[in-house]
Amino acid sequence: MNKNHHEIFEELLQETKADENILGFILVGSRGKGFENEHSDYDAIMVVKDEAGGVLNEKYEKQNLEDIDLSVRSLSDFKTFAGWESPESWDRYNYAHVKILVDKTDGELEKIIQEKGQIPADKLSKFIDWWIDGYVNGVYRSVKCIRNNNAFGAHLEAVNSILDLLTLVFAMNGRHRPFLGYVQKELEQYPLEHLPWSPAEFVKKVKTILETADLKTQQELLKGIEKMSREMGHGHMFDGWEGKDKWTMNFE
Repeated sequence: MNKNHHEIFEELLQETKADENILGFILVGSRGKGFENEHSDYDAIMVVKDEAGGVLNEKYEKQNLEDIDLSVRSLSDFKTFAGWESPESWDRYNYAHVKILVDKTDGELEKIIQEKGQIPADKLSKFIDWWIDGYVNGVYRSVKCIRNNNAFGAHLEAVNSILDLLTLVFAMNGRHRPFLGYVQKELEQYPLEHLPWSPAEFVKKVKTILETADLKTQQELLKGIEKMSREMGHGHMFDGWEGKDKWTMNFE
C-alpha cells in the first residue's frame, strides 16, 4: 500500500530525531505558519553537521519524497543563508513563524531563525524611511493621474503604491512583508502591533484601492500612515514632502 505524504513526512521526522548527524528539522512554508489547506505540501529544512552535509544531501536528493520539498543545509551554510542584502534575502520571510520540530543545538538554531525572520534592528530605521518615500510617491503619482483624467495610469500607480505600503507597514513592526498570497492570513493570525486600522479594515481599504484606485481611500490610508510615521519618529519623511506635492492629500 502506497504511503501518503503525511506518513512519509512523519517517517522523515523520526529519521531526523534518530540520526546524530542531523541537528535540526524545520517546517516552513504554509504548514510552518499555520496557513495550510488541503492542497498544501510539506516544505522543510534539514540542518546537518558540516562534515555530514554532502552525504546527507545526496541521500535525500535521491529519495522520491512525494509532496515534500526538502532542503538539506549544513549548519555553517544555514547560518549565512538569506542574510540581509544577500542574493537570497527575498527568502527571509520564509523564516517567520516557522515550526522547529527538532533542535539538537541547545537553542542556537532558534536564534539563527529568529534573526532571519525579522529586519535587523540596525537597518530598520533607514529601511522604513526608504519605503515611506516609495509609498508616498506612489500615491502622489496615482492622484496626479486622477487629476489628469488618466484612469488607467491612476490604477497602475495605485496598485504599485500598495505593494510599497505592505512592505512599509510590516517594516514598521520590524517584520518582513509576507509573500503576497499570505498577506491576509498573516494580518489575521499574526496581527501588527502598529497599524491604525484593524486587520479587516485595512484589508478592505487595500482591496478597494486595488479594484478601483479610489481617491478617498488612498488619501485615508496616506493620512493614517503619516500619523503613524510621526508617532514612530519618521515625521521628517513627510516634512520633506511639504510644498507643491502636499495637495495630494486634499485633492478632490
